[in-house]
Amino acid sequence: MPHTPPPSLFNMPRSIEDLDAVEKRSASPSSHGGDKAVVSTSPLDTLAALGHDGEPISAADSAPIDEAEKKRVLRKIDTILMPLMYCSVLLQFLDKTSLNYANLLGVKTDLHLTGKQYSFLGSAFYLGWLGASPLHGYMLQRFNISRYVGVVILLWATCLGLHAAAYNYAGLVACRIFLGILEGGLTPAFILVTGRFYTRKEQVIRTSWWFSANATAQILGGGIAYGLLSQPAGPLQTWRTMFIILGAITAFYAFPVFFFMPCGPEEHCRFFSKRERLVAIERVRENKTGLHDKTFKWDQLREALCDPRLYLFFCGVAAANVANGGVSNFGSAIISGLGYNKKDTALLGMAPGFAEGVFIAAGAWLANRTGSRAIPGCAAFLVALVGGALMISPSLTSAVKFLGYTIVFAYPVASPFYYSWLSSCIGGTTKRIVFNAALQLGYSAGNIVGPQLYRQQDAPNYLPAKIAMEAMFGISASCLVAIALIHRYWNHKRDAAGEVEEHNALEGLEDRTDKDLQSFRYPY
Repeated sequence: MPHTPPPSLFNMPRSIEDLDAVEKRSASPSSHGGDKAVVSTSPLDTLAALGHDGEPISAADSAPIDEAEKKRVLRKIDTILMPLMYCSVLLQFLDKTSLNYANLLGVKTDLHLTGKQYSFLGSAFYLGWLGASPLHGYMLQRFNISRYVGVVILLWATCLGLHAAAYNYAGLVACRIFLGILEGGLTPAFILVTGRFYTRKEQVIRTSWWFSANATAQILGGGIAYGLLSQPAGPLQTWRTMFIILGAITAFYAFPVFFFMPCGPEEHCRFFSKRERLVAIERVRENKTGLHDKTFKWDQLREALCDPRLYLFFCGVAAANVANGGVSNFGSAIISGLGYNKKDTALLGMAPGFAEGVFIAAGAWLANRTGSRAIPGCAAFLVALVGGALMISPSLTSAVKFLGYTIVFAYPVASPFYYSWLSSCIGGTTKRIVFNAALQLGYSAGNIVGPQLYRQQDAPNYLPAKIAMEAMFGISASCLVAIALIHRYWNHKRDAAGEVEEHNALEGLEDRTDKDLQSFRYPY
């Protein structure tokens, strides 16, 4: 169904005074009733800031833009944003899975931990993550994202270093809980930032790019553990040295994020001119998810709670991360249970990282080619199911079972699709924050349950945990399919209605929900 293209951003009011006048005409929440959505003309306060304290937008800044300029701005966004996001996610994953490497380096023996206690340490991190998810959602709506993330990284780096000072189980539990509380702010922040700078099609590739840092972190983690195991014993236990090193590296990295990471084109960006910010906003207009609004809107909260996708996001992400909670904390135990020594276990632990990186790249390529999130996501879960079956089979050799363990790491491919779906198909800042919180709650819930499935009496094969992992892959794949079918049905319903609302100069930039904006079409 053809749509009339919306007017350009450069036909918008030219100064803060003009924008404020428009804002006063639409203070009430938008209506959801009737065949046509009521078009709100309320711009963001942050959009008004583009006028620079009331100064009109100049003729040069408001000149027509072409595709070449859009591509140039996109390259600049990628050059500045992607390295910062990639390195942040790398350190986040390396830091939160440090317990797995500490186990290989002897923390379980040195602190006299039982199998049940070690399992709870894996869950304790995500208990903190779970409890802090709503708080992070609120803070990310209210405050500058780059400043908030920079502070959070510095605080979790300090907490990670304090792991080295733990001399009993209780101390380590406290460190893990606080680490989870702090690390939980990064992923929702990056989902929001990706949605602000990139178009729907671009979001899949960019989300896969920064998410693939998890794979690199696994490779580095295995290398660090191997290097420390190869060193002669020193005055400090090796696992304590590892926590200090990782904490120091992460603390140093917090400062570039704090000072240099852009958090949205509608806000002041150190590396972007006013013209480039306007072009960046014009690029993402087609997303129709709106610019950032710091006002919490209760009507958007109610809409989110009545949206069936909220619960599918929660269940799908929770199911996938039951597996993640197990392998991220018991990966070294699974490999050593196949008969390998500590050094070999550290080296072999790098292989799943390579595999995950390849799978994520293949999934992103397939998503870009097909335009679908569900197809590559389900294909990845199918591959992971095959890997799990190889791990479970009692008649296979250790080498084949290890191959199966490596293949299981196709399952993370689905995570970037869940994340990019959230940033591209949920309109309205408050509604997106609620969905983001639900996704983080599902992530932490799955990771809390996962380690508890690895019981001491099931070592070294952990057969019940592996069977449960297979079932969770099937559930998560089913949720992906359900979301895709809902999106397809809603698109068909809107196309069949044949009703096109009148475009205005701010369409795609206002803080309106996907349900409210009848011209919105859902990716699937």
